[in-house]
Amino acid sequence: MNIARLVGLALAHFIVGLTAAQGGCSNVVTRRDIMALSPQEWSQMASVLQRMQNDGWFTYFADIHNREFNNIHGNDNFFPWHRRFLRNFEEVGQRYDPNFAVPFWDELRDSRNPAGSPVLSEYRVGGNGFGRCVRDGLQQGWTMAFPGPHCLVRSYDRGGQMQSWYSPEFIFSVMQRYNDMHGFRENIEFTLHGSVHLGVGGDMATLYSSNDFIFYLHHANLDRLWDQWQSWGHQWTMDGRNHAGSPIGLGSGLPHYGDPIGSTMQLGVNRMCFRYAGTWSRRRAGNSLALVSTPPLSNGADSAEAELEKLPLPILQKWFPALVNGSHGAAPVGAAAGTNTTRSTSGSMRHVGHFLVYPAPLTDAWVNMHRFDRRKVAKTMEEAREFVDVLNRAGYKSPY
Repeated sequence: MNIARLVGLALAHFIVGLTAAQGGCSNVVTRRDIMALSPQEWSQMASVLQRMQNDGWFTYFADIHNREFNNIHGNDNFFPWHRRFLRNFEEVGQRYDPNFAVPFWDELRDSRNPAGSPVLSEYRVGGNGFGRCVRDGLQQGWTMAFPGPHCLVRSYDRGGQMQSWYSPEFIFSVMQRYNDMHGFRENIEFTLHGSVHLGVGGDMATLYSSNDFIFYLHHANLDRLWDQWQSWGHQWTMDGRNHAGSPIGLGSGLPHYGDPIGSTMQLGVNRMCFRYAGTWSRRRAGNSLALVSTPPLSNGADSAEAELEKLPLPILQKWFPALVNGSHGAAPVGAAAGTNTTRSTSGSMRHVGHFLVYPAPLTDAWVNMHRFDRRKVAKTMEEAREFVDVLNRAGYKSPY
């Protein structure tokens, strides 16, 4: 273990110890899947959000996100900063209801046909704009004040439909293949993060995207995925650089807030007084794919993971290394399949489910807005398409 990592771990444990000495969290709320909320629970949440809008809080947070945009995108402040930002929003909501918790949208479950998601129905956040303005759901009729008075705008990237997003299997692969924050962050920010913002469009495709409550659902889900990745041996993994190219670590201050990054790294500690529903029981079960996205059928993730394990070992070694070495709670493939590295999948893969589809690429405008490295984005897009081709040729069919 190198000196930098030792220092980082020491700092992280110091932060946790200091927080414990100060009393930690007195109220840890649980963030749940938005579709798990009852009509009564959703009505209560909508009431809180309406009051926050009336009191100017959506304007307040849109202004912060707009001002800090270049400091928090395209660099490794991305995950810890958005965790702190969402928690700030959640803390404000708790002024109106002490049990207020930002829900998450399991977007991967809906990735094949995002526009058909029940999350976008009139009974939740509403759907596409009519004449660009949102006319149903949570924010119908709202006038957003930032950057100037306007209706909340949504404009799906295919008119009345959206392009497909990234599959649960691809994100599951990313979470296994990258063990550093920089690599993990880039391969989430260039893929799922951007595709959801661009798919919804309108305010969501601007610097002030937090005008739309979908922003909070989306980033809660990204944070949930980060939390899961952290539990796979990366609890204190923080490396990379800030917007200026300077190295950052656990002791670096977050833009706008000034809090050390280390104060965001563990849920239930310091100001991170929240957790995600079902996380710990599922982690004990070692059901990794179900933690990435809840399948449409109760046994879907178990079945999908079993199907992935039938892929030839060279494919698994490249795309799903944890299924080969048995990390993250998964049984090693070799335990069931022996050591045959060239085994055929002919006749062994499922005959139900769906072949994977190509996900939506980032637009030039989005790449420019975030000042991304075009070569890195192109490489990531090429890799995502290769992933689809490889699994489809192998006969894999997804339950999602």
